[in-house]
Amino acid sequence: MLRENLLQALVTYLSDGKHHCIRIYGHGASGKSRFAMDLYHLLEQSQVNLLETDPYIISGEYRDLVTVKDCPDQKVTACLPLAHELSSLKRDIIALSSGMDILTIDEPWAPSQRLSGQKPILLIEGMSAAFLPEHLFDLSICFYTDDETELARRLARDTSIRKRHPEWIKVTHKARRKQYENYYKPYQEAADLLICQSDDDFILEKQSSLPDELGNLL
Repeated sequence: MLRENLLQALVTYLSDGKHHCIRIYGHGASGKSRFAMDLYHLLEQSQVNLLETDPYIISGEYRDLVTVKDCPDQKVTACLPLAHELSSLKRDIIALSSGMDILTIDEPWAPSQRLSGQKPILLIEGMSAAFLPEHLFDLSICFYTDDETELARRLARDTSIRKRHPEWIKVTHKARRKQYENYYKPYQEAADLLICQSDDDFILEKQSSLPDELGNLL
């Protein structure tokens, strides 16, 4: 019920005709993408853009050129800022917020599309958003899960959708989780709303610095 109440409160808050830029971030398999997509579909489509940040993650072949200081035996994961093309992402957010259209980055799973700068609501979803300056957004929502939930979701998603081998997922998960704890987790402190989605839970663990209009709805 809390999830539905939060979604409805966000719809009311965002549907006031003003310009809004919201970031929805968290580690992989934390449930952020589903939440962002549900929010997107509840909003009037002529008023909202959804910019997914996965295309701004630098490809693995280039990340292989560097190593993690505290984990030199591990491949750099998306839990570190250097794995993201942040300048390009920031440029595109500023362009949309300034009223300019952009073309999204073409990916096999998501062909390029034009996003209209005339739409007043901009949802930014993905891990990359954690590393951007807070002043770009009027609200930040972060999701996370425990270790076991993340692995279970990765196994279900990556074997069926991304055709990856279960043993490979289990091995890489250890590195991802360690780098999450060391490098990504501190960015959760910047969130106005921090939500745990371990197992089937939806727990609002932190609620602070909210715009008055939204705070009155929660």
